[in-house]
Amino acid sequence: MKFNGLRRTLLKTVAAAAFAGVPAMGTAETLEDRGKADGLRVAYYNFAPFAYVDGEGKVIGEQVEILRHVLGEMGLSIASETSTEWGNLIPGLKADRFDIVAAAMFVTPKRCNEVAFSEPTFGIQQALVVKNGNPSGLTEYESVREAGVTMAAISGTAQVDWAKSVGVQEASIMQVPDTPTGLAAVRAGRADAFAIDAPGARLAVASNDGGEFEMLQPFAEVDGKPASPHGAYAVRPDEAAFVAAFNAKLAAFIGTPEHLKIMEAHGLQPSELPSRSTADLCKG
Repeated sequence: MKFNGLRRTLLKTVAAAAFAGVPAMGTAETLEDRGKADGLRVAYYNFAPFAYVDGEGKVIGEQVEILRHVLGEMGLSIASETSTEWGNLIPGLKADRFDIVAAAMFVTPKRCNEVAFSEPTFGIQQALVVKNGNPSGLTEYESVREAGVTMAAISGTAQVDWAKSVGVQEASIMQVPDTPTGLAAVRAGRADAFAIDAPGARLAVASNDGGEFEMLQPFAEVDGKPASPHGAYAVRPDEAAFVAAFNAKLAAFIGTPEHLKIMEAHGLQPSELPSRSTADLCKG
C-alpha cells in the first residue's frame, strides 16, 4: 500500500533526525529549541509583587525572577519580556505571540483546558484594602454583599468571580485595569474596598505615601470553600516535555534560601509557599 510505504519513509526520517539531534522535517520548533536559539518571549501583567517595573525601569517581581533562574538552569535564554493587559495573556500565548506567561496566573480547571501550567510557585490568601478605619465595617466578600457597597477588583481576575459567587451584584463590582486604579477608586469614594491577593495588598498599602489605606485580615475561604489560589507559569498545551523539564528545575529551587529571599523581597511570606499540585488544582 502506498500509504504504508509513505508512513515507513516518514518514520525513518523522524528517527534519523532524532538520532542526529535536529528537528525532523515538518516537526514544530519546541520551546527548548527556541530557548537555545533565539530566546523565549515572556509575557507578564504589570502587577506587584509578581511582575512589575521598578524605579529604574527594570522588570522585577516574584514570577519573573524565579523564571529567569529556572530558565538559566535549563540553559535557555529570554529574548523579550513584554507587559500586556490581563485579557491578552492567554489569547497571545495561543496565537504564538508569547511563549511563556509569567503573570502569577491562578491554576483553575477552566484555564487548564486552555493552557499547560507548570507547578505553582505560591499559594496565597485574599484581602480587602479599605480606607483607614474601615468605615463600611467590611471583612470579606460576603460583607460587601451584606453592606450593599461597591467593591473594586482587577478585571478578569478570580476576585471578580469569588465576589459574584457569594451574591455580590455585577453592578457593585467595579472592574479596574490595575492596582493604582483600584486604590484611586477607594480614595475617591467610588468604591468602598479594593479586592486583591494578600501579597498585593501588603505591597499596595506599604507603597502608598499618603497612608490613607489599611489591609483587612486575609481570608482563605469564600462561601465556606477554599480560596487560597496557587499561581504558576503557562505555556501552550503541546509543550508537555518542556513543562516536565521546567518542573524538575523549579522543584529543586522552591523553598531554597535563594527562593525565599526572592519571596521576601516582594512581600510574600514562607506561609505562602505552594501547598497543592497543579494536577490537584486542575481538578477544582
